[in-house]
Amino acid sequence: MEILKETIRSLRSNKMRTFLSMLGIIIGVMAVITVVAVGEGATNQIKSQISSLGSNMIFVQRGYYGGQGGAAVKIERNPFSLEDADKINEMAPSVKNAVSLLGSSFLVQGGKNNSYFTVYGASEIFFDLLSVDLISGRNVSYEDYKNAENNVVVGYNIASKLFPGENPIGKTIYMIQPGKNFTRKVAFEIIGLMEKSGSIGFFDVDNMILMNDKLSDARLFQSNGRTSIIVAQAKSEETAKLAIKEIDHYMYEKFGNDKTYEIMSQDAMLETVGQVTNIMKFVLISIAAISLLVGGIGIMNIMLVSVTERTKEIGIKMAIGATRKRILSEFLVESVLITFIAGIIGVLFGWGLSQIITIFGQGIGLVAEMTLEAIIVSFSVSAGVGLFFGIYPANKASKLSPIEALRYE
Repeated sequence: MEILKETIRSLRSNKMRTFLSMLGIIIGVMAVITVVAVGEGATNQIKSQISSLGSNMIFVQRGYYGGQGGAAVKIERNPFSLEDADKINEMAPSVKNAVSLLGSSFLVQGGKNNSYFTVYGASEIFFDLLSVDLISGRNVSYEDYKNAENNVVVGYNIASKLFPGENPIGKTIYMIQPGKNFTRKVAFEIIGLMEKSGSIGFFDVDNMILMNDKLSDARLFQSNGRTSIIVAQAKSEETAKLAIKEIDHYMYEKFGNDKTYEIMSQDAMLETVGQVTNIMKFVLISIAAISLLVGGIGIMNIMLVSVTERTKEIGIKMAIGATRKRILSEFLVESVLITFIAGIIGVLFGWGLSQIITIFGQGIGLVAEMTLEAIIVSFSVSAGVGLFFGIYPANKASKLSPIEALRYE
């Protein structure tokens, strides 16, 4: 207790030196806390979006089709056909619904306004998969394609951006496709308005335009009935694994050993997201931890200066009976106390910065979530840094010769 009192008195008598000693640790802990909080928030948000799809949702992917402005992108050989989803519905008893999906981002013009939105081509079953209802109008259907009617259903935000304060039903929007020689401008009529739903899994429903898959293929994507994604829904959570086996069996019958497709359940996606985000967090924390290392080196340097400044004081203490162990303990306690206090300040600053990020990041869905684990680790690491980098100065102080120390000027 006496050592602690002396340490506090020493820190108070050299406020600037103490502050400079703490600064590197404060910045390091703040950086670690903030990075972990942002990473944790992003991870939880992604997992929440995936979970919102339901545990019985299944994604089947093969290659890729789409791109900015609807420009064609290379598809792997033997892509899916738009009919594959229908065949899965027929032959897989554990599958409730399966939908072939086409998608790309287009510049969309409505009235005097325009913006980029994601356009999907799918059958009307897609609404059942997402559990989205319409505020007004009707759903898209195969009849739209059969009757050559360019009909679409739009998300809530699209109607607000393109036709603010107006009823979008019956309005005309244009999908714009820039080309090398000319720009295509295809007109569509809005026949349905989706309720405000936010994001459901990977789908930003409020900023989504939906039309019949075959109609979208004919009017926009021009993929000749090819697609790279099928979204399926098992009849229940219990039958999800069986549904995956049935889909895999169908794919094997079609493609044989050429298994260049991937079937992913919600659990598999959550596991993948967890692995990726853990790697990212580790890398970011490692980068942030460099400032802790720099702070530790700074503490060691300042403690060495302190030993030099207090050489005569150390000699006097030894002359009146202080042991080497006592001197060693004094400097170690001082080093650890500096980093511990700096750790507390760093955590508080990290919390404050996380709150600021959350406030200003709400518009893009960025939320920082602090965890007790991150706080405990930050405290432990900062105290450990103080102990590690304080050993050398403390050891140097304890090995001073009392006679030489008293002679020091």
